[in-house]
Amino acid sequence: MTSSETIYEAPRPAAKRGERVITSTCGHNCGGRCVVNAHVADGRIVHISTDRRRWNPDHPPLPACARGVGQIERTYHPDRLKYPMRRSGPRGSGQFTRVSWDEALDEVALQMQRIRSTYGSAAILDASRTGSLSMLHGRGAARRFHYMAGGCTDLWSSMSSEAEIFAVRTTYGPGVGYKASGREPTDYANSKFILMWGWSPADGTFGTGTMPFLKDAKANGVRIVCVDPRQTNTSRQLADEHIFIRPSTDAAALIAMAYVIVSENLHDQDFCDRHVLGFDNTTPSYKAYVTGEIDGIPKTPEWAAEITGIPAETIRHLAIEFATSKPAALHCGYAPGRTLNGDQFHRAAHALAAITGNVGVKGGNSGVSNGATGRRGIESLPTGKNPIDALVSSPLLADLLARGKAGGYPADIKLIYAAGGNLFNQAPNANKMVASLEKVEFIVAQDNFLTPTARYADILLPATTFWERNDVHTPWSGAGHYAIYMHQAIEPMYECRNDIDIFSDLAKRLGIEGYNDKTEEEWLRDLTGNAVQDFDAFRDNGVARFPQPQDAVAFAAEIRGEKPFSTPSGKIEIYATTLAANPDPYGLGEISVIPTWVPPPVDQKYKLALCTPKSRARTHSIHGNQPSLARVDPDTVWLHPGDAKARGIRNGQAVRVFNDAGATILLAEVTARIAPGVVSIKEGAWFTPDGSGTDRKGCANVLTLDRSAPCGATTYNTNQVEIEALR
Repeated sequence: MTSSETIYEAPRPAAKRGERVITSTCGHNCGGRCVVNAHVADGRIVHISTDRRRWNPDHPPLPACARGVGQIERTYHPDRLKYPMRRSGPRGSGQFTRVSWDEALDEVALQMQRIRSTYGSAAILDASRTGSLSMLHGRGAARRFHYMAGGCTDLWSSMSSEAEIFAVRTTYGPGVGYKASGREPTDYANSKFILMWGWSPADGTFGTGTMPFLKDAKANGVRIVCVDPRQTNTSRQLADEHIFIRPSTDAAALIAMAYVIVSENLHDQDFCDRHVLGFDNTTPSYKAYVTGEIDGIPKTPEWAAEITGIPAETIRHLAIEFATSKPAALHCGYAPGRTLNGDQFHRAAHALAAITGNVGVKGGNSGVSNGATGRRGIESLPTGKNPIDALVSSPLLADLLARGKAGGYPADIKLIYAAGGNLFNQAPNANKMVASLEKVEFIVAQDNFLTPTARYADILLPATTFWERNDVHTPWSGAGHYAIYMHQAIEPMYECRNDIDIFSDLAKRLGIEGYNDKTEEEWLRDLTGNAVQDFDAFRDNGVARFPQPQDAVAFAAEIRGEKPFSTPSGKIEIYATTLAANPDPYGLGEISVIPTWVPPPVDQKYKLALCTPKSRARTHSIHGNQPSLARVDPDTVWLHPGDAKARGIRNGQAVRVFNDAGATILLAEVTARIAPGVVSIKEGAWFTPDGSGTDRKGCANVLTLDRSAPCGATTYNTNQVEIEALR
């Protein structure tokens, strides 16, 4: 942006007679942050439009996808939770009876007091998540409440990106957030070569402007290569070359690329000498590892080919092209990190970017997916700190519920409070999770629908959607440097209430003071005060565009020598000094001090590797009950023609996908767009078990095991399955 001032603009179309046009953005963790305009007539949303103005470098459009346009259907869906409800049948039966708000909140408060006094605060689990996500009315409202109420057991790790979070902190230091460790999309055109590894913004978005900027870079001659088990929509639209890889083997391919670069003397020795710890100046060193000096095994392309399924010559040419195309950018998605040793993948990617001198330079990248070089001062609702030390890695939820104290966890969970959270669907091992609920004495679900999690609740509290309240949101990854004022478009429907107001009333019942001591507008003024100088203009116009930062690429100042990296050594740490001091930081298993290939366990009983990509029809499980969106990206299981033929499976045939954790039924999509030996099921389909426990709707998490990577990451993509045709 050429201006150094904040620009307040109204990206709304002209209103028709009798309409008001209200600007907001989807309040979910979708990967974008787009403009959605509600056209309101007679108190009802009659149409949704978006921002599709002509793109230019200073003012790119902020267009919504099918999910954004589909918000009108979601708002007026006949299955909206309308009133507080109490369970009247067996858990999971979906049988509830309407009660008043006072009855519901009195019971929730009473149960919270009883559980806390009987079992202790750690017996209460905050299972709230990102189904309601914005600065004021988001997940922070639940966290603030539970912390002020006396504390709770927290699920601490990101279910999407913990491996990358850990790797960024370990390699580049804790002084920069992982979403501020990448580069602005405006810099894509400065690359000579972009390598997308498990990264598909055409499917997972990764910022509203990401695909337009990538298309512009492509038009300007930037070569793009994609590495993924599936030929994604991004690959089909942009890639000059697609390279198939087996899930959970990505670190091996990156390590072999480093071998080629080192053996061909293509690394940037001067850059390593000045900015890197661990390439060749530590014991052990990364150079010694990749060349085989440490363990006698050179990490050659031939070595990696056996592991990854990528031909050795392909690995070799990819390594040489990446090292010699200056500058080159490596963009890594989250999926390869959602594996049993996913941190090794991300650290190996950071190492590759570093040894080729591509960190902190125009057209280069640090090896992360995407992101801004800094967020512009918009704050979230302050939560304070949990007064008790009760943390559990998110992928271990099923095991926490099953074993509790006997499994070494902080407590036996007796009460679960889920606000905007559908973890019974989204956490691994769904069958084990619901089978363990008999030990849980009380469950509260605060949501918009009777989700798979809400079906097991004892009390249902109907929450508003983002159209029914005011709030503020920022770009998903920070890129673009703007904020959107989320105008309330309609009055709260039925008896639905805002999350923060529900918690306010519970706080009063529990004698908590100061939970919500401001009006909605006072909160929003406070949360935006460090970034927005003219709040009234921001509120009235809907979008505030902030000046771009000095550098479009993270770590440019460190590479210029203006400041050190925030690691203990002040350098990029391929050799992690924090891991040298404590190789098992979370008690979940030791992590090597340099990026290392750790083979995943292989279950010989089940031959097919499972990956669980995003659906363009859903934001995780949100929109999972909207048939019109399901047509955008149907739920099928992808399998390679060779694997289908070996099992007698035809395209479009109903199949059963199974392993020891469970089974699901869906239609087969036989396609050469997936690697041999690999199947994919899009995550987020609603868990719908039949009488025998078999899921009937394609819920991927009946097949994923509840185990954590040593860094706390989920392991959705380290699972094996089999498929059989249903006759």
